[in-house]
Amino acid sequence: MVVRDRQQDPSLDRAASPEHPKTARRYDDWSDRDDDWDDDGANEEQAVDPLSRAEAVTLLGERALRPSRMTPARVVMAQVVVTLLSALAWAVFAQEQAASGWSAFFGGTVCFVPSGFFALRLWMSRGQPSVGGLVAGEAIKVFGTVALFVLVVVLYRDLRWVPMLVTFLLALKTYWVALAIR
Repeated sequence: MVVRDRQQDPSLDRAASPEHPKTARRYDDWSDRDDDWDDDGANEEQAVDPLSRAEAVTLLGERALRPSRMTPARVVMAQVVVTLLSALAWAVFAQEQAASGWSAFFGGTVCFVPSGFFALRLWMSRGQPSVGGLVAGEAIKVFGTVALFVLVVVLYRDLRWVPMLVTFLLALKTYWVALAIR
């Protein structure tokens, strides 16, 4: 199937059409044209069958089929640990130790508090999971993160942006490390 572009095909232009030689508008009435999309049902290939367990083990290996040991609660705990380690490092090695340490701690808190609420929401709805519940939980997590950022910026007068943002990003990237650990 080839999809034609009206800008590149002059035959689709009304100005090039013998029926309308004086109009410069584009040909917009597609009802009398042959529509390739209508014929797709007859030309589609057969549905692909899912792999059996033996085929999946052969293709991906036994380890890929095991459920992950990394639960959402463990990810949140890893975020807390990363936040505490980063805040400690900023408090020890930065020039303005107390302000940098607290800024780093608040940056990590902005990440792990909404993640903790999302993990709690997942755990509470484990009996009846739904895509809508995941989307709502993720939306709450995003709005909670924005609200906590605003709260930290407004309420903490000695805020140091670099420690806060670095720790936030470190805690946020904990998801990727958790995905790598099976």
